[in-house]
Amino acid sequence: MQQALSTLVIHDIKNSLALLEADLEQLNHHKGMPEEAQKAYQRCVELKQRLVSFLTLYKYEQFGLKPNLVEVDLSELLQDTLDVSPSASGKHGHAFEMELDESRIRIAPDVKHGGTVQLDEYLTSMAIESALNNAVRYAAGNVKLWFEQDADTVTFCVQDDGPGLGHPSDNTPSTGVGVALCKAVAEAHGGGDVSLANAPDGGALFKLTLRTAT
Repeated sequence: MQQALSTLVIHDIKNSLALLEADLEQLNHHKGMPEEAQKAYQRCVELKQRLVSFLTLYKYEQFGLKPNLVEVDLSELLQDTLDVSPSASGKHGHAFEMELDESRIRIAPDVKHGGTVQLDEYLTSMAIESALNNAVRYAAGNVKLWFEQDADTVTFCVQDDGPGLGHPSDNTPSTGVGVALCKAVAEAHGGGDVSLANAPDGGALFKLTLRTAT
């Protein structure tokens, strides 16, 4: 009964945030709206997505996540995620440059169907958005996204141009929900890996590796 009540409350809050998001979006269509209105809308979108992440983790801990595997074009998946990402508005409402870096895309020679793979599009996109949101918190103004595909795995990479890990300015608190969500998505795909390290050319580099269906 307690679990059912918790789920009901979370869904109710999520639906209420969705209604508030719609109201704020309409408000921002009016001319002359202050910058605070856009910030309020952005914060509402972030809160709703965070709640969805909590709900996904709750389902994972209670029942596990069952992926809905479909054939996905990897470049289209990443570009679509970027196109609808609320993280693109950056910090304090200032736009960031977020781009699919095609020059870094790598497909191993032994991959039969390069650029496509079977995975859960919704769960994967949610995990990538979580990584983008974290990258924007530390980036100076640019975030790059690409993938690396091997015979039985695909790795999604997100790199920011911030100070990197361990920098004195790296004091932004984190709940750890994003990493937990990515690990849950990796496990749902049969295993994988989640890592965060300093990139050789500066900034922080996040990697999410998923096993792919054969």
